[in-house]
Amino acid sequence: MIQSTGAMGGSGAVGKPPSPRLRCVLISCGIGSILVAAALLAVTLTVYRVREAVMTMNAISLKDPVAAAAYSSSPSSSTAPPLLSLTVVADVSVKNPNAASLRYGATETSVYYRARQVGEATGPPGTAPARRTVRMNVTVDVAVGALLGDPAFLGDVAAGAVAVATATRVRGRVAVLGGLVRRRVVLEMNCTATIAVADMSIGDQSCDQRVRLR
Repeated sequence: MIQSTGAMGGSGAVGKPPSPRLRCVLISCGIGSILVAAALLAVTLTVYRVREAVMTMNAISLKDPVAAAAYSSSPSSSTAPPLLSLTVVADVSVKNPNAASLRYGATETSVYYRARQVGEATGPPGTAPARRTVRMNVTVDVAVGALLGDPAFLGDVAAGAVAVATATRVRGRVAVLGGLVRRRVVLEMNCTATIAVADMSIGDQSCDQRVRLR
């Protein structure tokens, strides 16, 4: 029986390999895709990388210290000084170097005298826009009774200088790439300063900052 050679040839046909030109095009497209992906990754890691925010204590001041300063005219008096109230104002700035906004909760500020907490206050939450600096004032009412209850306080007043310390904490969050990358930020600022009893001015201010990314 005679078989058709055409049918046998059709059933055993082998696919034709791609031409060298097509192979070069495919390799070029693959390399181009890899380079584009690497460039996007580099941009993501540099532009959208979450950086540490910076907190600065611009100034520590006393609000309406007239009543407190009255005692400086007679520091040797054995009676309690007419220190009815004492308010400390912390002028704080937060710089956000990131390409996304930094949203922070209520700020926490405490005032210490000889390692003993004598005042505490919270500031309102807010947002630091991308690559911008926000400024806030935190007002702390000092517990005058706690100061007068410390035996060393009157001695410091008589000496003309009262050393205090402040601790400020800000907790926030940065979300980049549409929320795909989220990092928590904790800013802490510890400062020391000296109150001059004669004019109730603040001097010898020194601060240390600590930043944590989570």
